[in-house]
Amino acid sequence: MAVVRGVPGRQFFPGRRSARSAAALLLAAAALAGCGGDDTAEGESGLNVGEVQEAFERGDPESVTGERGTFNARVENVISPWAFTIGGGEFGDADPLLVIEEAMPPVDQDDRVRVEGTIHQFDLSRVQKDLGVDLAEPLYQDFSGEPYVKADKIAEDVGE
Repeated sequence: MAVVRGVPGRQFFPGRRSARSAAALLLAAAALAGCGGDDTAEGESGLNVGEVQEAFERGDPESVTGERGTFNARVENVISPWAFTIGGGEFGDADPLLVIEEAMPPVDQDDRVRVEGTIHQFDLSRVQKDLGVDLAEPLYQDFSGEPYVKADKIAEDVGE
């Protein structure tokens, strides 16, 4: 039996090392493949728009309320200087997710944004109190009891 590079007790078996190397290479490639992924989930952490909406639809808002997430999505609709929606059709059949921030940067429909914040259940009076403004009730009536992201940070024009 041959000794590998002067290491006593280690035997050389042709083909065995290359099989182990190939297996390690395949595992590394699989791990890296999981790092890329679908554009809709790029840069998201914790939750995604679909998961948040799904939790509310199944009557389990407590499972996501208070959770933090980072969402990369397109602005679907700008509602006011403090609010817009993201996602919707971009995430399958999920409803758009409302985003609210006190000092929101100006965004336009179809802008790609990265939103970081906490999931809450929408209550108009609570949101008005948090923002210190009176919101036009007709614009927000469809969101009552629905999820929203109270954003801490919004980045505009993030890459696709």
